Amino acid sequence: MRFLFPLLISVVILCCSVLSVSACDSICLDSVAGDIGLGYRIDQFDWNIAGDTSGGNPNILSELTWDDLEILQLQLAGRLELNKIPYLKKNLQVQANISFGKIWSGTAQDSDYGGYNREAESARSVGDADKGMTFDLSGAVGPIFEFEKLPGFRVIPLIGYGFNMQALTMTDGEQISLVEGEPSTPIPGLDSSYTAYWYGPWFGANVEYTFRNKLTLATGLEYHWVEFFAQADWNLRTDFEHPVSFEHEASGSGVIWNIDGSYPLNNQWEWLFSATVQDWNASGGTDRTFLADGSVAKTRLNQVDWDSFAVATRLRYQF
Repeated sequence: MRFLFPLLISVVILCCSVLSVSACDSICLDSVAGDIGLGYRIDQFDWNIAGDTSGGNPNILSELTWDDLEILQLQLAGRLELNKIPYLKKNLQVQANISFGKIWSGTAQDSDYGGYNREAESARSVGDADKGMTFDLSGAVGPIFEFEKLPGFRVIPLIGYGFNMQALTMTDGEQISLVEGEPSTPIPGLDSSYTAYWYGPWFGANVEYTFRNKLTLATGLEYHWVEFFAQADWNLRTDFEHPVSFEHEASGSGVIWNIDGSYPLNNQWEWLFSATVQDWNASGGTDRTFLADGSVAKTRLNQVDWDSFAVATRLRYQF
């Protein structure tokens, strides 16, 4: 798929850089470490489209919201440090992080509007969102700055590339009556899906401090420039194509803030804990709907928002 090409190129460049650096006689491998652990994450995700490509008729025609997505994550990470880097005369850190998530709880809502600013709601359906998954991949490299007058204190500016995916679902649906007193009705066979991809370069920094060669506390901030792409299958819409009913495309940004701690258990094992907050958005994009008659309808993708909070615990092995 097209969004995997820049990711593949960045991974190749990163690997070649590491190999070429490692091959230099003047550079020594200082340390290598690998992590494995589990995390708990809760996400909110929503998007809305307008009635036409100029953003009107009305300004919000349809809106999808996934709330309280509870996710269990398997996390893997690797980190190596190289010393005696030419020109920089600093140690260099290379890091990679990957996580796989299973969504086990959550709700979804689909609302349509006839008026501007979410007025004159014409339809509303709700459903479960407990059958999806997530995938996250990030790699980065940066020099390590240490200070003689502040032993144990390190600053690591980083440049990297990230790829994030959410495969969201909507099942076991109900059509909510907008007339007071009338009951909701089930939607048999509802099994809609929406798969979102965020990918692009990022710049950030980590700040670490080690207390008496034991407990290490660190905080990091990342700013991502991303392209957003999504494909959906609205399985009960006979007027739409399948398996791709519509696509979304936009540009946006993301901010990740994390705080981490690590404590050595012995000479090779460390226990780690972390908390991570993420805020992503994309706007001013395009919605392309593929109709069953072969035609394509376009409108404005107003906004996509993704917010996330996660906690995790891991074990690190120093090779």
